[in-house]
Amino acid sequence: MPLWEQRIKNAASNGRQGWSARGNRGRVLIELRRPGELKQSVMLPKELSWCEGDEREITKWLDALYVKSEGEKLSLKAVLERVKPTSNRVGHEHAVSWQEIKEAYRIRLMQSGNKIRLKTWADNYERFIDAALEILSKQRPSDGAALLRKTAQQWADHYSSRAMCVSTLKGFMEFAVRDNRFRAPQSWLIDEYDAKPIRGEKPQKQETAALADEEILKLLVATEKRWDEGWRNVISTLVSFGLRPFELQMIEVRTNGDGRPQMYSTYRKSGGASKTRPRWLEEIPLTASDGSRVDLNITEKWKTMAWPQTRDGGRRIVTAHYIEQYLKKVPYWNELRRDYAEEMDLKVVPYSFRNSWNTRAKALGIPDGVVSRAFGNTEATNLRSYRQSTDQLTRNAFRDALGR
Repeated sequence: MPLWEQRIKNAASNGRQGWSARGNRGRVLIELRRPGELKQSVMLPKELSWCEGDEREITKWLDALYVKSEGEKLSLKAVLERVKPTSNRVGHEHAVSWQEIKEAYRIRLMQSGNKIRLKTWADNYERFIDAALEILSKQRPSDGAALLRKTAQQWADHYSSRAMCVSTLKGFMEFAVRDNRFRAPQSWLIDEYDAKPIRGEKPQKQETAALADEEILKLLVATEKRWDEGWRNVISTLVSFGLRPFELQMIEVRTNGDGRPQMYSTYRKSGGASKTRPRWLEEIPLTASDGSRVDLNITEKWKTMAWPQTRDGGRRIVTAHYIEQYLKKVPYWNELRRDYAEEMDLKVVPYSFRNSWNTRAKALGIPDGVVSRAFGNTEATNLRSYRQSTDQLTRNAFRDALGR
């Protein structure tokens, strides 16, 4: 007999005369033999299975049934009906206790460690946990690995989301098992042996392109023509400072140490042992096809320049996804995407503007440490994750150095 089964049987009978528990076709049967009375038996709700994964819940039911039965001298069937409404394992309410664990997990992630934001919780954690709890409420996975397999099927064709689902549920289940408030059965732990085949192999990542200055200038014109000046200014701001798209909500004009107005980002990127610092932004001009310098002057225009509006006239919050949805309706943007993909196997996305800023800064000969400070990351991250040059800039650099 498995240890978990023996533990349930002991929990039913120890100190409880006439009480017993056993499995019956996968369900939980509770029996009571009081002296001088006929044997009584009840089947616990179908949401509970005779398995190790439900051991803790079965024990809770036994405790509740015993207290009610012995205290009020009621029949098992009468007691069962009284206990049902208080249980978190009946019908649709099957996942209530898991909801409590979820809320505690959210608090832990937001108040300790990297202290994630609410949006990060919603985007990177909650959607996967909710998907798992939905499965728990309707099906009966036997353990954490089975639950993960069922949940991850929703992202079978999307590696990044599937990998995030695996990571999230591993952490969530470890929290449920390790935290002294919950102590879920060990069977809910998900180890790497089970997680690895579900996660699958990471596909080869397509690199992000860095657009040439002439292409950016042409795109600005095309964006304004398709949409309006406000959307042109969104792209101009990303281009000028090499921003991450979501940083558009975290920048403002401040007075720098020289007493001059300068754009400033309050964003702090989490990574490693510490976060990056807020930073002053540096605008790098573009070079037109005739060699002339093109200054976009975002700092001067920032407080008064046009911007996409909400229905009530406020400044719209724009994200990378939102920007890309608008750009996909700009014919020249789609032309760039097709050309870079077909000719160089590179993808053109809103982050391409950030890559472009980085290549312009490196072409100016600015030291890596200085570039990284204005860019908002470390030198190692910059070298590892962002394009340092383009084919054209490389040719130009060698041509100028060799006097060709």
